[in-house]
Amino acid sequence: MDNRKAKLAVIMAGLPARGKSYLSLRLQRYLEWQGYRARIFNVGAYRRESLGAPSSKSDFFDPREPVFARERERIAKRCFGDLAEWLGGAGDIAIYDATNVTASRRDYLRSECGRYGFEHVFVENVCDDPEIIEKIIRIKLEHSADYAGFGPEAARADFARRLGHYESVYETVSDAAHMKIINFGLSVVRAYGEERPFLDEIADFLGAVNLMDKEVFLTRHGETYFNCEDRIGGDSPLTERGAGYAGRLAAHFKGKDLVVFTSAKRRTIETASFFDCEMVVLPELNEINSGLCDGLSYAEIAERRPEVNEARNYDKLNFRYPGGESYMDLIQRVKKAVIRIEAEKRDVLVIAHRAVNRCLVSYFIPTPPEDIPYIEMPLDRIIRIARLNAHYGCDWKVI
Repeated sequence: MDNRKAKLAVIMAGLPARGKSYLSLRLQRYLEWQGYRARIFNVGAYRRESLGAPSSKSDFFDPREPVFARERERIAKRCFGDLAEWLGGAGDIAIYDATNVTASRRDYLRSECGRYGFEHVFVENVCDDPEIIEKIIRIKLEHSADYAGFGPEAARADFARRLGHYESVYETVSDAAHMKIINFGLSVVRAYGEERPFLDEIADFLGAVNLMDKEVFLTRHGETYFNCEDRIGGDSPLTERGAGYAGRLAAHFKGKDLVVFTSAKRRTIETASFFDCEMVVLPELNEINSGLCDGLSYAEIAERRPEVNEARNYDKLNFRYPGGESYMDLIQRVKKAVIRIEAEKRDVLVIAHRAVNRCLVSYFIPTPPEDIPYIEMPLDRIIRIARLNAHYGCDWKVI
């Protein structure tokens, strides 16, 4: 986690069925994985909790009905009030998930952020690709609490009327600090003035996320001579047994349309050399830097550097090898590979290392931080990570 002290409000904007809630969930996971205290404040959830099922019908969103307009305004302000209370206290980054399609609503939110002293950025999802819109509509009608109990045809008709109400008052974001995600990463527009690296990172991540139903596979390299000697780090080649695993790995994926990501280490590149598909070398996937302990066995570390061994056993998550990295350092490096994985539209196979793959698993499958260094990650295993559906997380298993 960086040392930024300012609190940040990420304010979503855009028409319904443009993927705002989906990106909100993905951004929250990305931020929490890095150690930020992040939370989503969803105005729709506040509306349902306050007004119940009748507020889900399209009539409630008709801008020509002043009673409903006042109710929508009241709920939106109550939701942001809770956001401000949380962000002003324990929170680091709050995501305000709502349509916010009018300039007047955004002016109010901007002034509130100024009043509380929060940094803010609007994230507008702009989508005019009919296939993407149709996919998001299907997901929304199947999974949104607004349409529980609706028949498929009635739900679609009601949603079309709701969308029409929003389109009649929609004003694109233009005069505030903002980024626009166009057609799920086709392009990203950044407009927030001076150089702001953290906002650039958020834009890079959101611009990488897509709706493809791809699978991600993780494996370690084949066995090396250093593995046989229980040594860490180094750049050892594969053993005969390790080459055998690499051959079986390539045979397992033969004919599958995928891209293979490896680290820049010899052992992962040798493992990938048996494949006949695209291979991409990403140095950010290199194993955790063991610094002055590189090339030593764990027994040698215990004997020669007992203070290092004791510190590592005490807090494996935050322990930093002398001159090297900790797991939290590693996450900051591996996040660059996460963005590359998210941007892919094909299935992905990552051939990397034990600590690196632990960090990747903990991104896709929410894991208590203190458990990350203990995720089981043996040689000669493939971990398959599959999206359960476009909104509700991932599942994983060893194959």
